[in-house]
Amino acid sequence: MEPSKFRKSRLAINRLCEQMDQLIEDKEVDESRACFDQAFGELDELRPKASGDIQERSVKNLTMKLKGMEDRISKLKTKGTASSGPGSRVKNNIEWDIDRVAQLSKAFLEKVLENMAGDPGSNVLFGTTGKGIRPNYQIEFKDGRMASFTGSGHKPKAGAKDQGAKNLSAAFPFQDIYAILNNAGDI
Repeated sequence: MEPSKFRKSRLAINRLCEQMDQLIEDKEVDESRACFDQAFGELDELRPKASGDIQERSVKNLTMKLKGMEDRISKLKTKGTASSGPGSRVKNNIEWDIDRVAQLSKAFLEKVLENMAGDPGSNVLFGTTGKGIRPNYQIEFKDGRMASFTGSGHKPKAGAKDQGAKNLSAAFPFQDIYAILNNAGDI
């Protein structure tokens, strides 16, 4: 990547980290998570464009910095609610609609579309538990096959295909995801 463009992207991510640091200090849970999502999305877009040792090392350093921020954010408590960490009985039920899907990072949706294997008859269903940042998802292909994927790494999930079916959103067709990524006016 051209050094000046890389530097501009790197500085934008660092500014988001500074903003996130202030939000964490102010114990602003939702805002710091949203800022983290934006920074992580920008880093996902920057990562494949890095060329040369210096740019690759810079991306690695930014990744480590964001992981540290993610750890700090995870330790913040939401005001007035019970913990939603491991072992908690509190479940976040996310209501997925096209506007909410459009808020997912571009890099995340590109991976979802890639896993839909160019099948225009396929649908994706998003997990309704968790934070809604990088949700697990299930793809129903036109030929009836189903595949489940982790949201954090987009890797196929092992296990029964119907497992957790009650924790899935309504289906979103391939064309909707494609339209979001290509900024089509009417979805």
